[in-house]
Amino acid sequence: MSINQRKTPFRYFLKQPIISEVYIISINGSPAPDKPIQAELCDISRSGCQLSFPLRLNVDSNEIRIGLDTTLTEEPLYMEGLLRWGAEKGNHWHYGVEFEVAEDQQERLFREMRMLAGQNRIIVK
Repeated sequence: MSINQRKTPFRYFLKQPIISEVYIISINGSPAPDKPIQAELCDISRSGCQLSFPLRLNVDSNEIRIGLDTTLTEEPLYMEGLLRWGAEKGNHWHYGVEFEVAEDQQERLFREMRMLAGQNRIIVK
């Protein structure tokens, strides 16, 4: 019998990216303009997600805090987090987000991800 040694959460790759809005909350602790950026949500896990949008941000030398407004299945969901990495792919930049989800929102996020799986809208890896 094998024992699951996985230490990282499963990642849910979306078959069709979900159009979402990203707000840059702060850069190095300084507030940023409250202007939404249209982004594609490419994948999601319990601890973070990958976003794609056409804005280049210097993630390596700045702490960038974002807010994400999205609807995974039914109701709008708002989460905040930090950009951890960025990579250019074509004419878009892809960013890894580490979520800072409040405890009362965690169960809702997990339920939404299970619903995505039930609707066959994701691939689990």
